[in-house]
Amino acid sequence: MASNGSAASSPSGKHKITIITKLGYGFGNFIGGGALSISSAWLLFFYTTFCNLPVWEGTLIFTIGTYLDVIENPLMGYITDNFNNTHIGRKFGRRRFFILLSVPLMFWYPLLWQTGKSFAYYLITYLIYEWFYTMFNVPFKTLPVEMTKDYTERSQLTGFMSVFGKVAGFVTSALPGVFFVLMGKNNPHSYQMAVLTYAAVMALAALCVYLVTWELPVDAVKSEHVKGFWDGFKKIFVDIISTMRNKSFRWHIGMYAFGFGGEWLFAATNTYFFIFVLAQTNVFVSEINSINNILQLISTFFIMWIFAKYGKASKPYMLALTTVIISMIAWCCVWFAGATSMTWLIFAISIVYGLGTGAVYYIPWANYSYMADVDEAITNRRREGIYSGAMTMMGKIMRATIMLILGFVLSETGFVKGRATQPLSAQWGIVLILLIGVCGLELLGIWSSKHMHVNRDTLKILNDETKRRHEGGKPEDVDPKTKAVVEDLTGFKYDQCYGNNNVGYQEKPDPVDQVSPTH
Repeated sequence: MASNGSAASSPSGKHKITIITKLGYGFGNFIGGGALSISSAWLLFFYTTFCNLPVWEGTLIFTIGTYLDVIENPLMGYITDNFNNTHIGRKFGRRRFFILLSVPLMFWYPLLWQTGKSFAYYLITYLIYEWFYTMFNVPFKTLPVEMTKDYTERSQLTGFMSVFGKVAGFVTSALPGVFFVLMGKNNPHSYQMAVLTYAAVMALAALCVYLVTWELPVDAVKSEHVKGFWDGFKKIFVDIISTMRNKSFRWHIGMYAFGFGGEWLFAATNTYFFIFVLAQTNVFVSEINSINNILQLISTFFIMWIFAKYGKASKPYMLALTTVIISMIAWCCVWFAGATSMTWLIFAISIVYGLGTGAVYYIPWANYSYMADVDEAITNRRREGIYSGAMTMMGKIMRATIMLILGFVLSETGFVKGRATQPLSAQWGIVLILLIGVCGLELLGIWSSKHMHVNRDTLKILNDETKRRHEGGKPEDVDPKTKAVVEDLTGFKYDQCYGNNNVGYQEKPDPVDQVSPTH
């Protein structure tokens, strides 16, 4: 294990990916999978039920915070990419230092769940927590890329991350239900005690990630220097935008943003759907979310095996998204048929949904690990932090847009804050969010996945060619099949790859350093 600062900069070849490594790294997703699960399922409901916020103000908090992440995520990626330039970064790790710093900051989370405060209080506490989360999440997601270049080991690390995300989802779904029983389902303290308990779990998770992970050695990382703050700020966004010139990454973002977008929209809506449309209780919602997460855990193990065995993401992802669409339609049909008292049927649909949706969360993050490899064939640089920041940023844009539209639809269809029941117009609004919003996003995810050509075979061909070029191989000696694969994955002509292009920030030479021609 990399349990100290010096190990952070040891050559990755001296480390082995053990079961402890996989478990410790995966545990880190208790922060993303857990806090996100609680917030998605309950925070908006908490705001509108116990904090006297109109639904549009509650969704506005999420929207503002998430749009700010458009700046925060690439900024964090840039900072961690270049933190080796500092003494602290060299001692504790350019990524892992921020993971260590986030350990005590996890206890900020319960401050979001206070009653009787102003809109400004809820907005500010949420914005600060989002920054703390970003400070952990961006470096956390880059670590598998630095820890190993092996396809299977990377898949296993991201697989354990996904599995622990499902375990976290189960825990966070069950926790409120436990406190609902102990303290009352209409007691705001039930939510507060649940998130306080979970804050301690998140702090422990961050510490475990720091203790069991490592990074590339300092001398293996090429630091990119810029002149002054504004050049650095410009570089961040030039590099972020440049990731979209990577053909494989464009389709990958479509899979991630649309597939996850549908899941996020359902997660933000399902509490309202089950309580106000299907006439169930919040205890029922806690139970059904717990069951979903158990089933997602099972399906994640299965899809990990499929991914490791066949090394392909496209077709399993399309099947998973189709399952989500079928589940949305089936749940809405229960309401159309007036069968809301048939809780067994609602549970049966949940089984189908839970078994299908595990792959939706696992596959994009498993496939993400290889986007920096494709980028290396384009730029001849390693930009894991930029890609982590770009992917997280795209996800944040999708989440913010979803919350903005959700708040608008609920407000326009007559949703009333603090009421135990909602008018028929509001129920129709919620149903249409599932049928048009969730299903529409998943269809776009299916379309994107049809164009994803990164798999185990094509990636091996690309990485072997990158290795050959780094060892001095001549461009003209490239095998025709290899050339075709490189061009297909990158979207560039072969002679424009490996740095022979203007992709990313191009540092201008200092005039002082230029030699004037002699006359």
